[in-house]
Amino acid sequence: MKSPTAQTYTQLSKVVAGARFPQNTAKIQTILLAAFQQIEENLKHPYFLHKGSRPTRNGFGTDLPKGQRDETMLRNLLIAELFRSWQLAFNEAPVINNKDYPATKFVVFAEQIFALLGIGKIEDHLEEFQSFRAKNLAHFDVNEDPVKK
Repeated sequence: MKSPTAQTYTQLSKVVAGARFPQNTAKIQTILLAAFQQIEENLKHPYFLHKGSRPTRNGFGTDLPKGQRDETMLRNLLIAELFRSWQLAFNEAPVINNKDYPATKFVVFAEQIFALLGIGKIEDHLEEFQSFRAKNLAHFDVNEDPVKK
């Protein structure tokens, strides 16, 4: 994943404008801009230690691991914001096509956003996010009355 640059933010504005959302375009622009800024901050300072944390026996005073770090949660953040944006624009959940089928409008839009950050394999990432989301939402029942527990 590439860190966003000034040019990336300009291109983001063009992609959002080119999507021709029927409503909430300014809000969508703000949401995606904030997501890009969070990604940029995380890529610049990936291991910021907050107050109250304590070093572990294995991690105190050692160098960070070599190689590419796992960016799954950054991608999930971006995809969650893309889902949210699509919901705001069309009042419907985004539809993700199956592999080797024609891309849906959402996948085409998401692919343009992913390209700005140099992320490939969009269908794999979207499917991974849906599995992650379903697994985590299974622990919550929003229709359940908490008072009855």
